[in-house]
Amino acid sequence: MLLFKGAMDMAKTELEHGDERAAAGQPLSDCAALFTREEIGTVSAERVPTGFPTLDRSLNGGLFNGLFVLGAVPGLGKSTLALQIAYNLSGRGYPVLYFALEMNRAWITAKALCRTDFALHRQPGFQAADLLSMGKHFTDGEWERINQARELVERDGRNLYLYEQGPDLTNIGQIRRHIQQFREQYRAAGGTRPILVVVDYLQILTPRDTSLKFSDKQIVDDNVRELCAIRDQEQVMILLISALNRFSYNREISLESFKESGSIEYSADVILGMQYQGMERTRGKNAFSLEEAKARNPRKLELTLLKMRYGQDGVRIPLEFYSGSSYFREPEGAEQVQPARVQALREKFGAWPVQYHDGFHQKARRLRG
Repeated sequence: MLLFKGAMDMAKTELEHGDERAAAGQPLSDCAALFTREEIGTVSAERVPTGFPTLDRSLNGGLFNGLFVLGAVPGLGKSTLALQIAYNLSGRGYPVLYFALEMNRAWITAKALCRTDFALHRQPGFQAADLLSMGKHFTDGEWERINQARELVERDGRNLYLYEQGPDLTNIGQIRRHIQQFREQYRAAGGTRPILVVVDYLQILTPRDTSLKFSDKQIVDDNVRELCAIRDQEQVMILLISALNRFSYNREISLESFKESGSIEYSADVILGMQYQGMERTRGKNAFSLEEAKARNPRKLELTLLKMRYGQDGVRIPLEFYSGSSYFREPEGAEQVQPARVQALREKFGAWPVQYHDGFHQKARRLRG
């Protein structure tokens, strides 16, 4: 969590003078002095847009120094979405450390190329698998598109640092050392922007001490605790990709989907669950069909804010996924889909329920005709 610099300085001064009251805790009345025109900048946090406007509005402006968890069933595109967010930040000059425990650098780069090509031409050109097929031959026109995409990736990917799984990247302790080393060098060079760390993905991380006989849940718990410590001590934004338990593969996503993934639901600041749209329809002639959902292009997906520590959870953000081009976008005119309980309260009382923003209440807004 953010440390109040002014409060810490006051506490330090009082402790040096032997003030037992400061040693016991800081009075709220003293902390209130931080929220003046002159001091508020010392406690406010920068929000970094993800490049997905509706998601950013749901996050009160974007990412911040916190632990964000993105969960989905295998093959739905969670790593691809994380890579696109990472690339978006890199293109705007934010440093991103991507710890790839499953994909190699060639595959990640190939996905970036085909995504960039699709964004340029708004139609499929080549796929990542095409670029990595030894016997694939491209026409002159295809090479022109590949070179266009490559030039843009060379420009916009210069702040995105890829770390592949290997002997020096298997556990969270090694990830912490890489983060510390980069952060020290970045700050020493005058860098001041927030740093995004992406870990892909949680369940692949090995225990820090392989001599101990930990269960899978204990390993995950320990790694999540360590990620929280990194968040607090290194002051970085962390996007953690997580698998779901097997009981959730054919069900609407919820916090229950993470139950076998340790203490995620308690430790994370934000939990995002990605699924196909319409999975709540379980009966009738319009019941959800997984086969039909997979066959669509683009695939109709949605992100659900399962937990939002400082805001409104339950919000759904629609997404379109062009899987062959490794490209996500928000549909034209996309808006948040409010959870049913919020809509019911709005209709009953004619007001929005109290929301939270950075730990402070906002008054309910009366609707006006």
